[in-house]
Amino acid sequence: MSIYLLLILISLLLLGLRNSIVYKNNVLRNIILFSIVLLLLFLTVSRGITVGTDYPAYNGYFYSTKDELKVQYIENGYILLNSFAQSLNIFIIIPMCEFIISFFGMYSLAKVNNCNDFSFISMYILTYTYMQSFNALRQFIAIGFITFGCTFLFSNRKFKLFWFVIFILLAYEFHSSSLIMLIIPILMKIRVTNVKVLLAGILTSFLFISKLGLKIIQPLIMMNDHYAIKYSDQASFLISAGNKGIVQFLPVIIQFILFYLFLTISKKNQNSSYVVNQVKYNFVLSGYLFFLMFYSVGGNGVMDRIQMFFFIFCIMANCYFIDNVAGTSSEIRYLYQVSVILFWIVYCLLRLIINNADVVPYVFN
Repeated sequence: MSIYLLLILISLLLLGLRNSIVYKNNVLRNIILFSIVLLLLFLTVSRGITVGTDYPAYNGYFYSTKDELKVQYIENGYILLNSFAQSLNIFIIIPMCEFIISFFGMYSLAKVNNCNDFSFISMYILTYTYMQSFNALRQFIAIGFITFGCTFLFSNRKFKLFWFVIFILLAYEFHSSSLIMLIIPILMKIRVTNVKVLLAGILTSFLFISKLGLKIIQPLIMMNDHYAIKYSDQASFLISAGNKGIVQFLPVIIQFILFYLFLTISKKNQNSSYVVNQVKYNFVLSGYLFFLMFYSVGGNGVMDRIQMFFFIFCIMANCYFIDNVAGTSSEIRYLYQVSVILFWIVYCLLRLIINNADVVPYVFN
């Protein structure tokens, strides 16, 4: 637990420095960024195989042949990476590549969307995204490629949609469900308002409490050939209601409230349906809205995996909540910012205490 408490303290320190002279000094900022990223990389490659739910399986894959991995429906990209690590007889190459690709992919997209560097790393930790990557190793490699591919959507390059699709296909070679992220360009067209967030929160709560969301999604999951074949002997994974009860759903409600308040107190006029007009805001906030609405299925295993692709939007949106709330008195802005930070600290601690994904205790290899 001490390792994770240290990461939380580092996150708080970075948040405190995010608008300071230290941050504005390029040399100091880059030294701090390099040091923190190096620490995160070190913890990623140094963890023992007992840290996390899926990590022991990936360690086992290292000793498997290509044919054995194909039988388990492991994608060709990961098999190629695994073969490279086997040729050098160094397993840590795999988690090292996972961290580098996933972190810098997400970081690149956050930079494109004007997120503060220190805020990004803090939220990368406090939203539990870093701890999740301890397990979903193949998927986080895919996330890295997807998020880097998304940066082309905001560039002035020719054929930017072509390059975006290329990176989605590259991600597909590590996690076949990556194709669902071809919908991402649509997010840039969705205008998010406080009214839409309120209605989405009510709908998500209704679908979760009534379990109607799960009943709707189960047949759709079974129609997916990849999951139907891969988990044919684990039907409970496909149709399970997950382990999220009302208590676990409360943080989701709080996130909807914080989201609604951000749009409400940031509005620059008296209209009740403040519209975020900037394309980047549309992209980030609509992606976060999708992320939250995935909770309507109550923690189904497959949908949890799909929701992971949207982690970056949770990170970026909360960076906006901390750094871009405007249009009201400084006291209200400060109170709101503190509320957002406190929520994520408490939520992160709660997930560590209940040992979400079995990352506690941290054991060095």
